[in-house]
Amino acid sequence: MTLSPAWAAALFMPTTVGLLYQAMQPHPWPYRLLALALMLMSLEQAHMARVDLRHGKIVGQRSLDPRLGHFSRVVMLAIAGQVVGFSIAALGHLGWGMGLILVSLLGFNLAATIRLEPASPKPIQPAGWRSRLDVLALDAIALVLALLWIAQRAQGWVAGGLFAITVLYGGSKLVAYVTAALQSGSAAGSAIHVAHAAQEHPQTSQQN
Repeated sequence: MTLSPAWAAALFMPTTVGLLYQAMQPHPWPYRLLALALMLMSLEQAHMARVDLRHGKIVGQRSLDPRLGHFSRVVMLAIAGQVVGFSIAALGHLGWGMGLILVSLLGFNLAATIRLEPASPKPIQPAGWRSRLDVLALDAIALVLALLWIAQRAQGWVAGGLFAITVLYGGSKLVAYVTAALQSGSAAGSAIHVAHAAQEHPQTSQQN
């Protein structure tokens, strides 16, 4: 089964709208804050689904590595689990939806054995679960928060904690994207400068 990157991202949009609706309802503030956190998480996961599938397609055109098939199946299962989880949350069952989302994320980070970097000379990088310990730790903490919410314990702390994790994680990704874009632009600018300099000051051939 194949899914285009654009369609994968589009699958998250109805749930994002549903979670925004939940956040705007006259529920207690922890409920609305958790719905807002899940809405932001839905946008982030939609972006990641699009990136993972796009990278898989690009690398798959250059390599027949059998690990790509396993990676593609892991990505598809994670997307399916997340979409179902966000849909459950958008229907008002925030705790159960959040739990399924986080189980899907944990499954992906445990089962994915490679990382794709299409711009690298070696686009398929080995990346087992040990290389994702920081992400796994965040997912585990968030899953504990989901279980506390389901148990109706410390819901204010749960909502605040998940919102903080979502904002910090999304902010770190944004900083990484901006830094990469600036570095790419700087490298391109340097190449253009060198090309112009070569045109303005051509080297004459030396004769013996």
